[in-house]
Amino acid sequence: MVFLSIRRSFSILAGFTTFILLSGTVYNFHDRSTRGLPITYEYETRRIEEYRRLSTRDGNRLLPSAAWSPLSLNECIFGMPAHYAPCVAQKLSSKKVLYAEELLYPAFEIRQPRFAVEEHKDRWRNAALRAKERGTLQDSGWLVYKGQSGQNFVFGNVSYTHPKRYDSWSPEACMGSLVSSEDIRSFDPEQVVAVPGHPAIRQSAIVVLSPDSNSFQHHLDRVTHILMQGSYLTFGEHPHVITGKRGTAFVDQLWEGLGYRPERVLHSQKEDTYAEKLIFSCRAVLVHPWLSLKTLEAFSIDYMKESSTRNKIVYMSRSNGRAKNGGRKVLNEPDLLNAIRKLLEERDKGEELVVFNEKDFATASDLFEWFNSNVMAVVGPHGGAMYHHRWAARGTLIIEFMPTSFTSMAIFEEASVLSQTYAAVIVEPSGSGGKDMIIDPEYVLSLLSRHLGVKMRRPRHAEHMGFLSDEIHDDVDDVENESSLAEDPLKVSYQWGGKELGL
Repeated sequence: MVFLSIRRSFSILAGFTTFILLSGTVYNFHDRSTRGLPITYEYETRRIEEYRRLSTRDGNRLLPSAAWSPLSLNECIFGMPAHYAPCVAQKLSSKKVLYAEELLYPAFEIRQPRFAVEEHKDRWRNAALRAKERGTLQDSGWLVYKGQSGQNFVFGNVSYTHPKRYDSWSPEACMGSLVSSEDIRSFDPEQVVAVPGHPAIRQSAIVVLSPDSNSFQHHLDRVTHILMQGSYLTFGEHPHVITGKRGTAFVDQLWEGLGYRPERVLHSQKEDTYAEKLIFSCRAVLVHPWLSLKTLEAFSIDYMKESSTRNKIVYMSRSNGRAKNGGRKVLNEPDLLNAIRKLLEERDKGEELVVFNEKDFATASDLFEWFNSNVMAVVGPHGGAMYHHRWAARGTLIIEFMPTSFTSMAIFEEASVLSQTYAAVIVEPSGSGGKDMIIDPEYVLSLLSRHLGVKMRRPRHAEHMGFLSDEIHDDVDDVENESSLAEDPLKVSYQWGGKELGL
């Protein structure tokens, strides 16, 4: 018996020792010391965490974007996938990684659009089901966006090799599926400055080489997301931006509005860019409330702002000769506009139809302020001008026209993550293979009658975080019947329920 007891003890000890050895082997695969890197980043992690906290506040008030902040993982620990940024950093031995983080974005859901007729709903759902890389449409009518990740890297004393082609729609471009840091290479500052006529070494720079970065709409849906994802990594600094072709004067103003003066924006460089610190945030997410709300905050736009002058219905025409891409004109536009004016007169609420003209605004800031304070609805065919809906307040009604030959999710997604009420009118094109449309005024009048001026319920996704002011809470609570308010098209997505989760 004694012998059996000793033997059993020995077997347990041997098994435990084997487990420890195996555990050590697995852990060492993720251990920085085995990769020849220092145990801690040279970049101060504590300082970055503090900058992240500062970027969520305006004084003592939490900003709306704070409710959607991604989780930052900046250490390669046991169990972490090898393709997460902190673990990838350990394999990049040819260049100096000052900091790396994997951003896990919280999942969210947005409600399908409002429709005038069931036929438009069926057409839109067919288009949504074909968009595989976007959200997943549920039977409930909500699209789920989950499992999204972003990556931020900070490299020290590196050069960036300029691409052969700028602004191309390539999978290797920023936010493309195959974007890589291979064009980033280390250099020795002493060797570089020793060469006569050596290139300038920037103190800090950010890679922002997304497709069509010079266009208004793709500056908004891609450039801003790359900048916002890595914004706290240059907190309090004035970095240079490595980007593509120069855009219009309005796009220049967008750069300035984000804090990048013309001399800091490096357009279509023909030589390599050298920097003491290079931010690589090209693996940024295309659709997420955090990035959209942070963009508004960067432009100093308060999407929760109350306004007594919000009575304008803005129509975005593509029949005025200013559209850069052909097609998607409304062929019966005069009749449609007259019908809208007649409805507004019948409503007798002081509402006014305005046909948008960008030239009416001296600066981008003037345009932002006017939209934020005065616009209650944006109506028109899909196109770049419709992107101005972003400056309008939460609860604004967006009605977008699209032909079945050209459907897009972009404005629907952006309007929804900004808690605007989005409606889609999807019709057959006026000619075979074309993109122009005839819009039945009754479709638009029906949507305006049902949704124009309807206040939206408080943001359920962020109440527990306390960013809403007492005044806004009180204003909503004064409404006797909350069922008469518009439903917020944005909500948290989580597989579990339960009262204590606050969902």
